Amino acid sequence: MHVWRKASTGHRIIAELLGGLLMAATIFDVALAGELVDMQLVIAADVSTSMDAEEKALQQRGFVEAFRRPEIIEAIIAGRNGRIAVAYVEWGGDGQRRLVIPWTTITSEMDSWLFSLKLEANLPATISRGTSISGMLSYADYLIRSSGYEATRSLINISGDGVNNKGRDVMPVRAGVLARGITINALPVVYGGLPGDEEEAISPENLLAYFRSEVIGGPDAFAEPVAAPEQYSPAIYRKLLREISNMSEIAAIGDKALHR
Repeated sequence: MHVWRKASTGHRIIAELLGGLLMAATIFDVALAGELVDMQLVIAADVSTSMDAEEKALQQRGFVEAFRRPEIIEAIIAGRNGRIAVAYVEWGGDGQRRLVIPWTTITSEMDSWLFSLKLEANLPATISRGTSISGMLSYADYLIRSSGYEATRSLINISGDGVNNKGRDVMPVRAGVLARGITINALPVVYGGLPGDEEEAISPENLLAYFRSEVIGGPDAFAEPVAAPEQYSPAIYRKLLREISNMSEIAAIGDKALHR
């Protein structure tokens, strides 16, 4: 399948106009009962008060750009089922979250671009009342359990620039999520250690160590730190490609075994 590697300005404008028209006229796919996907992925983007407007815009832009990258699209198509399911959530304090894009099946270049266009149209919120990683993990767990998909792998991709300071303790919530076979990966924002209105400053080293020891978990779990504002897009791209390519590699290994 041909994937746009360097779209011209004209092609980009046409794609955006087409995407806008299609999204205005349609509702994103609802999972059919038992629909098979290679991965169901909850992207949980931190928009708490410790994240300023520029940081939230850079974070969102990173995901928008990633879903337009040919390597990401090719990795999705290369999976055994050739499809993944993605939901995008913004979160902050305990019980404070916003489902920006509900479960959406991505099976092609067009699907991936439409997802990115929908996300691009979103104005990132500011969600107060601290940072509740436990609350977001619990909500992502609910989204996965109620998705309607049958997935080879279920994954939560959570970003954050602070430790859990609202709601339940992280560890028991994390343990429940992991017990259901869900992998938790993290995108810790570790530069500066700057506090927000409701947050305490924490050193980059300690924050990264916190995410590695108390947040991530499950098969092949990892943390991909954002160490500077200009690193949002590269870090998000690397993280998504690693997560999605893992499914493609598993499929390739399985196919080789079948043909021995």
